[in-house]
Amino acid sequence: MVYYYMLASGQGPLGPKCLKGAPQGPQGVPLDPKGLRKDPKAGGTVCTPPCGITTCSQWALGPASVTASDHRPDPHAAYSPQRFPGRRRDSLTSSTGTSSVRRLIAVVRSTPSRLGPVYTRRTLCRNYAALCMGHTMFVVALMPLVALQGSVSAWWWSWSYPSDPNSDAGALLLIAFFAAAALSALVAPAVVARLGPNWTLILGYLGISVFLAAHLYPTLEVLLPTYLAAGLCLGPLAVARVTVLMALSSKLALQLTEQEEQDADAEELEAVMAGAGGGGRTETVLRRLARGLQMAHDVGLALGSVIASILLWYTLPEAADSLWETAWAAPDEANTTSLMPIPSTAFLEAFWQRSEDGVRVCGAQACPIGYNDAAWEAVAVAGPRNLAHLLALNVTEWGGKLVRLPCKATAVLASVFLGCAIMGLALTAVFLDHLRGTSLHGDSGGLQERPASVLRVVWDSFKDARMQLIVPLSIFIGLEQGFMFADFSKWYVVCSLGLHNVCLVFMSMGLMQSVAAFTLSMLLQHIRRYIVIGVGLAFHTCLIMVLLMWLPSAEDSALFYVISAAWGVCNAIWETLSFSLLVRVYPDQWQGPVSQSNLWRFLGLALSFLMHAAACNSFKLYALFAALVFAVTPYAWLEYRLDARRRSKQQAVPL
Repeated sequence: MVYYYMLASGQGPLGPKCLKGAPQGPQGVPLDPKGLRKDPKAGGTVCTPPCGITTCSQWALGPASVTASDHRPDPHAAYSPQRFPGRRRDSLTSSTGTSSVRRLIAVVRSTPSRLGPVYTRRTLCRNYAALCMGHTMFVVALMPLVALQGSVSAWWWSWSYPSDPNSDAGALLLIAFFAAAALSALVAPAVVARLGPNWTLILGYLGISVFLAAHLYPTLEVLLPTYLAAGLCLGPLAVARVTVLMALSSKLALQLTEQEEQDADAEELEAVMAGAGGGGRTETVLRRLARGLQMAHDVGLALGSVIASILLWYTLPEAADSLWETAWAAPDEANTTSLMPIPSTAFLEAFWQRSEDGVRVCGAQACPIGYNDAAWEAVAVAGPRNLAHLLALNVTEWGGKLVRLPCKATAVLASVFLGCAIMGLALTAVFLDHLRGTSLHGDSGGLQERPASVLRVVWDSFKDARMQLIVPLSIFIGLEQGFMFADFSKWYVVCSLGLHNVCLVFMSMGLMQSVAAFTLSMLLQHIRRYIVIGVGLAFHTCLIMVLLMWLPSAEDSALFYVISAAWGVCNAIWETLSFSLLVRVYPDQWQGPVSQSNLWRFLGLALSFLMHAAACNSFKLYALFAALVFAVTPYAWLEYRLDARRRSKQQAVPL
């Protein structure tokens, strides 16, 4: 409550007056309940509190609100206790008033409002830790499995030997997985509105746990339904995480200390000057929380890769190169008989094309091997240039039970991943509370409405011109992530270094991606966003050119880790730019844009795994470069238009 005193004009009194014992002011002017009266000479409002009250502010807010500034003595007069007997008393009441104001602010912040009940800072931090740790365990369990299944179809039992031993069954299953995830992204906000974010996370993690348990018996009848069902969980899981993140940011923004508020205001000012702010302290808190959640994701990828790599080193037998050498040196007449006992890992050799010298064809020149009767007849005449022919001749000795990896290795991996998923489920169910308040500006963000209304918000987002410019970037993010999980891991890493090293490569990618995302999130507050876009475009283009011209070899093992780490930096650039733009442009109605972004990202992943099983690597890399240019161009135009609009608004505001 603020009172205005007419001191600057020189017409009013020098300070508030005290009228002793009179319920009326001078000249019979009656007092209102707040002690204000109209002074016809001064032309304004003069404070006239009853006798015994020092100031009007003391009368309105109580004696604790009196400060030394209520009295305005001559600054040039010498101080003496006799001249100002109330100075010491006012100094004492000043500190008391400061404490009273702080208590008043605490009471206001702890009062329930449309944001829902108010939680303590400790409770909110516990919920944030539970969200991050649950997501970390989810990524530990899922991402290494996607990499191994997409690259070498690690979990696949062919009880009846297929006509094509080179079929990428794992990639085909992942196509169904991400296609179902894209469909679930359309209805994800309605599911979260119906179940709530907590139950959505719990049921989603439960579905992923069942999905991982199915890999203990990896047959087509078991895997296909579970892949479809688990894909339907991905869309609601992504929206539920963002919902909890929004709720935590809106609550924690009310729990900042005075120093934290000053730091948040300074950070917001720097972000506004760089064209990346404008949402107040809540958006600043959201950026910090999103930074931590992204780090939890990247750390989960690195940790899961380390676990999978250790398990592969201890469970995989020696490589089966000696089998290929034996087949290559065998005479032609030996092709129609059993050459030697076939180890279970020999089926992995059926993936690779061979040159005239019997060397694997890796890198951009590699292509998937398809089934062709004429080609098989030519191989039978010329010799076993493809080890799949040798396996077909010897399949009767194994009863059609050839697998990519030994059953022991796949069972151990699936069991460990299942344990991590159950741990994440337990952390989420026990430590995550139900939080209300999901938008940056205090409303419910549409999640308290009916599911039909939420679906209408998703549908309206397809008509938004700004979202139409963001869609190509979302598709490209899915394409480049799928290329790394399927094509780079198979045709570069496994083909040259072996299956033991594939997870170590993704460990370097996860670690560098976490550092880049954390650093970039802070740099965006100080530099223009289009500079980051230009750097990401140049960096990613160079990486694609390197993969096109580079002939991978085991002698250059360090380059595999460098390329994967650099790719992680590029992926961090695009993901950070995309998410930060969505929550800044749509601070209140973010459900539709976020769901649509997830939809196109999942479709990009499905398309990438489809090309993995059907196209050569050179074609994929050229297509990836075209998608990069097509995605960055409209996105850069959108950033330019938003920055120009922000500048015009700043110039229109008078100083």
